[in-house]
Amino acid sequence: MYKHILLPTDGSALSRKAVRSAVLFAKEAGARITAIHVLATPGADELEAWTHHDPDFADRRARLFQKFADAALQFASDSAAAQGVPCSVRLVMGEEPWRAIVDTAQAAQCDLVFLAAHGARGGSAQLLGSEALKVLVHSSVPVLVHKPAAGAP
Repeated sequence: MYKHILLPTDGSALSRKAVRSAVLFAKEAGARITAIHVLATPGADELEAWTHHDPDFADRRARLFQKFADAALQFASDSAAAQGVPCSVRLVMGEEPWRAIVDTAQAAQCDLVFLAAHGARGGSAQLLGSEALKVLVHSSVPVLVHKPAAGAP
């Protein structure tokens, strides 16, 4: 039924659990995975407060976030490879992660988005307005929201 799964990952513990489950799901379905990490582009006002104190702040921030993105995508790629699931990775830039996920799912012609119930923002992401909720509301591609059982590895 599903042949191309979009797997957003932010590298958080819940996201890693979703990656593991998505890989097993894809393996059983005979599907391939496109793992993405969205690097949110900070607004000028977000950086302005820091850059007047530290002119290198924006560059250091970008390098650090790139390192996190690389690690998250590498985890997804390695997890898929370990199970023999075809996986490509993409780093996507965007002001709104949910929009980048929705747009990528359509552009890549995915037939399922498999994402964690909440990730880097933790429990606060369960509130109305979370990235997962926005993906659910705006995606024309079916969305599977992964919420691991208590105590799941």
